[in-house]
Amino acid sequence: MSDGTQLRRLTLPSEEFPAFPTVSLDVPAGWEPLQWAGSVLGARHLVATNGFNPNVLVTIERWPGTISPEDALTVLRQRITQGGGKERSAETLDQPQLSHYVESTQRDPRLGGLEVRSKMVILHRGPVTEIVTAVGTSTAGQSAHIGKDIARIVRGLQVEVAS
Repeated sequence: MSDGTQLRRLTLPSEEFPAFPTVSLDVPAGWEPLQWAGSVLGARHLVATNGFNPNVLVTIERWPGTISPEDALTVLRQRITQGGGKERSAETLDQPQLSHYVESTQRDPRLGGLEVRSKMVILHRGPVTEIVTAVGTSTAGQSAHIGKDIARIVRGLQVEVAS
């Protein structure tokens, strides 16, 4: 760089790069915080089966421009398929924010059948679209006992944007 070069500082948060939303999960007794690579928030059940703890992980993805809710759902469905999963049910909600809730099944070579519950919240914020996703995973056997809790945790994902 030469001495006469003008520099522009890019900052997070700013108009071009809004602050990330605040996300929260309400978990019942028997769950603890879980740190996991790539996630911004997580929880796991204290009881493991074959070394696997049921868990819920939350991620935030930031995409440039405006992504339609249909395209966001297509990406979620592609991820389920790429993971060897099969969609069981899906619904779109618009309160308090636009979101998709999908239940699917998957096979794991070590654990057998897995039950996966996903909720994706779509936020359009200036020059970006943020996709906040909570994914709850349990084995089929675990799901028989705590599947309703996992569904409640995932469905209860709260996303708040600072004004």
